[in-house]
Amino acid sequence: MTAAPRKLPELPKARPLELLPPKPEELEELDERLARVTDADAAVRDNAIREILETDARLVYAIRFRLNKLAEQEDRDAMKRALLAVRREARDDLREETDGKGKVDTPDYLEMLSRYARPKDRNWVSVTRTVALSRMLERIGTVEGTRGLVELYARFGEFLRVDTQLALGRMGDKALAGLIEARRHPAEKIASWAGRQLDMLGKAIPSEAVQTDDHQVLADVLRAYGRIRDPDAARIIVSFAGTERSQVREAARQAIALMGETGNWQLRDAYENVVGKRPARDWTWERTARELFAELDRLRTAEVNELFEAGLKAQGEGDLERMRASYDQVLAKSPLYERRDEMIGGYWEYARRFASERRPAALDALRRAERLAEGTPHAPKIESLRLTIEAEERLQSGTADRTLARRALELDPANERAQRLSARFEQPDPGNEGPRARYLAAIVIALASLLGIGWVTFRRPALKSSPPEPGAPAPKG
Repeated sequence: MTAAPRKLPELPKARPLELLPPKPEELEELDERLARVTDADAAVRDNAIREILETDARLVYAIRFRLNKLAEQEDRDAMKRALLAVRREARDDLREETDGKGKVDTPDYLEMLSRYARPKDRNWVSVTRTVALSRMLERIGTVEGTRGLVELYARFGEFLRVDTQLALGRMGDKALAGLIEARRHPAEKIASWAGRQLDMLGKAIPSEAVQTDDHQVLADVLRAYGRIRDPDAARIIVSFAGTERSQVREAARQAIALMGETGNWQLRDAYENVVGKRPARDWTWERTARELFAELDRLRTAEVNELFEAGLKAQGEGDLERMRASYDQVLAKSPLYERRDEMIGGYWEYARRFASERRPAALDALRRAERLAEGTPHAPKIESLRLTIEAEERLQSGTADRTLARRALELDPANERAQRLSARFEQPDPGNEGPRARYLAAIVIALASLLGIGWVTFRRPALKSSPPEPGAPAPKG
């Protein structure tokens, strides 16, 4: 009987670059914001500018769509003149404030345009909204946002170049992927400019660009090098194809698929280093990549399997601390490990044993168990115990949270720990008899006050009719 061929992992596909059409409600929300940015009321403008800090990433396609429409419909030369006029006015005012002494720095463009507002001037409105859209893209801070900033410079030209550069500089590493992609921009001027921006950021070469602690930035950078098929980056990209970080590993493999034949020799070298022999001569770059991925997955899985088995053994021996350490490593190396559901019981057992003496560790174990058990019949019971321990922790710090205990019992009526906690909440506190005691105390105080007032009132006539003291002068009249 012929053995079934070994199944190789597929080459993952990266998201295409085309600009997705924005949703009508997103365009409507964006246009309302832009209208406030150019409102005649200065207070409305100031609030709208502050709202830019809260720009949601979901608006990125609406922002890029609106920028392209502005570039197509508005007179860019007139926009430039409007900006320069405001800039001159702002710099003249600064010179007067400093008596012409020292260097005069131009204020931030958006603040400057808002301060010297000309709401009835269409060109002022257009340039102000364009700069506001630029700030929104900067705030979003994703590779899609950087692509929008590059488009802005490409579409509107030199009069917004410096402002765009400043925005990219403030973004730092988050701007890398978009600038790397722009190195292959159809316009040579934009491609050269992008290269200079990378050099100014100290990230001109692949080995510098991948030096970041942000896994999302690293993933975007790897895909960007794959898109432009940079042969100098091929070896670095391949080196990340077996990393423990699933986000980065997936991006590296997408980059390899994007790079195609350009990375063939680096793939063959990596395969030889991992397996110990050269790949077959008739293998295409795609076959080599898939064979390499399969071997890397086997090695990574072998290590994770070893950790998992060590955790199972420790659980069987009752060493729950060692079990937890092993399981934690399994999830760190492979969050989607295929046998992860078998770890739920171990985390549950750990939490129950150490719920009182090691409460933070028990809560951490329960949170992991919750994630693993999501959507299973075990989830309510695990959440119930977590809520109970959280309520106990708050009670110890002086806060009685009955809501947590009540919710815990709703999730698992058999939760004895939650039952005891709820019963404790129901018992009257000797030092605090509750609302009834406060009402009684108030009534007693009120009665005492009334008695005092009555005593004073009825006592006064008796005092007036009493005979004078011996030797005292007789009353007049």
